[in-house]
Amino acid sequence: MKCLILAAGYATRLYPLTENFPKPLLKVGEKTILDWLVEDIDAAGLVDEYVVISNHKFAQHFENWAGTHKLPITVVDDGTSSNETRLGAVCDVQFAIDKIGINDDLLIIAGDNVLDFSLTQFIAYAKEKGTSCTMRYRELDRKRLTKCGVSEIDVDERLLSLEEKPAEPKSEWATPPFHYYIKADAAKIREAIADGCGTDAPGSLVVWMCAHSVIHSMEMPGKRYDIGNLESYERVQREYRGIIKESKMDKNNIEKKHIDLNGKTILVTGSPGFIGANLVIRLLKELRGGTVVSLDNMNDYYDVGLKEWRLAQIDKAAVTSPVRHVFVRGSIADKALIDRLFAEYKFDVVVNLAAQAGVRYSIDHPDVYIESNIIGFYNILEACRNHPVEHLVYASSSSVYGGNKKVPFSTDDKVDNPVSLYAATKKSNELLAHAYSKLYNIPSTGLRFFTVYGPAGRPDMFYFSATQKLAAGKTIQIFNYGNMKRDFTFIDDIVEGVFRVMQGAPEKRLGEDGLPVPPYAVYNIGGGQPENLLDYISVLQAELVRAGVLSADYDFEGHRELVGMQAGDVPVTFADSEALARDYGFTPSIGIREGLRAFAEWYAEYYGK
Repeated sequence: MKCLILAAGYATRLYPLTENFPKPLLKVGEKTILDWLVEDIDAAGLVDEYVVISNHKFAQHFENWAGTHKLPITVVDDGTSSNETRLGAVCDVQFAIDKIGINDDLLIIAGDNVLDFSLTQFIAYAKEKGTSCTMRYRELDRKRLTKCGVSEIDVDERLLSLEEKPAEPKSEWATPPFHYYIKADAAKIREAIADGCGTDAPGSLVVWMCAHSVIHSMEMPGKRYDIGNLESYERVQREYRGIIKESKMDKNNIEKKHIDLNGKTILVTGSPGFIGANLVIRLLKELRGGTVVSLDNMNDYYDVGLKEWRLAQIDKAAVTSPVRHVFVRGSIADKALIDRLFAEYKFDVVVNLAAQAGVRYSIDHPDVYIESNIIGFYNILEACRNHPVEHLVYASSSSVYGGNKKVPFSTDDKVDNPVSLYAATKKSNELLAHAYSKLYNIPSTGLRFFTVYGPAGRPDMFYFSATQKLAAGKTIQIFNYGNMKRDFTFIDDIVEGVFRVMQGAPEKRLGEDGLPVPPYAVYNIGGGQPENLLDYISVLQAELVRAGVLSADYDFEGHRELVGMQAGDVPVTFADSEALARDYGFTPSIGIREGLRAFAEWYAEYYGK
């Protein structure tokens, strides 16, 4: 078997890094991208030659790299020297076949991806099937699906069709650039090109081949990291930890039941709260049918006018949405109301975001936390028990980690020492959800949010309250003398995480005792990149000046005061979101510069500068 590595691209979106250096030889951690791929594949012991297909500009770089290996590596120069004259992936494959006379099975892979699982599993799958094969993964974001190859698969995992960059995706199966062709199919590539097969993307060959041969598709057992631009390269550098051993993946992976949200009836409590409103707007824009019910008591914990503004944004989105939207003003602590809504609407999916938020407020107002976060959540659980739902998703908080010293915070860590009542109520939510999942087989997923921020956020959050104080010429207090770090997570990343989790409920199954194994899971949603508070403030100040909220000569030093740690606070939050990435293919990635710029621009418009 030959392994053909597609490396003839020019990676213009990664300039200046790749202006004079090939992308596949960029380092991810301690190894180059190619080293991660080749060293893994070679463990199968089935590849007798690796063929790196390069353009003329970078061929020598690959020759130098090949010279550092004892593996049988051949570099094929396709003779092109610019992005405009490139042959395209499919023609490059045929060029290599002709150049060195290949007559064998082919494993064709893109040289600009890394995986957290071993490709030897894919090779074994192809050998077992005895046919040409592709891989696939479930992509829940329809916008992303329009930018990749989308497959249709039958019950026997046979590929029925593949469409590159479809305007209307026919499924949620995305196909990455990793393909296996048996020798008989590899011999058809020249015919495919002559027949008008697309030649730019490697998936174009699969499109033609599945109409002329039998192809099977293996669901990826892990995650693929595509390096397309500078931002994605930086993200991979932060997140990639190498190949996860199969035993570890089996142990930690939680089987999911896919839920198609289209046509469903969904309850979002805490809308038009900050996260709730943004989630509902996303649902109204993304779904092709169904009903979304928003529920909130519109209390005056902060400016009700801001909630009314968010509700108006929801109403605006609802005008052009095929999804019906209903707003109910009421509290989750009102059991009669909750029972009536569940009986009337028969919800399929429930997202409980309603809660009394805020660590500091809980110190002086404990009663409202018990009412909303404990009694209210109990009412939601009871309603899900009496009116079964496909999935209950609920908001937890990074506050549950309390004073834990180990970072990053993992959902495997003990969280038995909360330092605020708010944190205690959120930990109680997780315990209650686990009990109800065990007793009544309710699929539930808790999400520990890490310091959410963004446009139209909560005015009690530091970035918002600091902006208001600075705009009014007041002094802001910086706690713990600025020696704090927070894993700030932009609202769009939070909504993306919630949206994906809604569509994957923990699978129901029975244990050895004949009782349900709790269909229960908890995930962190955080960027995994804690920012120093003083750096965060500096970026905020710069963006407020840029947006015209503050003047260019504003005296920031004269309007800040360094003070000690506040009761109930913690010095560091730092999310380990590996499980979220593993199970849902998503890790928050929006940086504080982009996020605070969006907030500052919204603030300037909303408050008229």
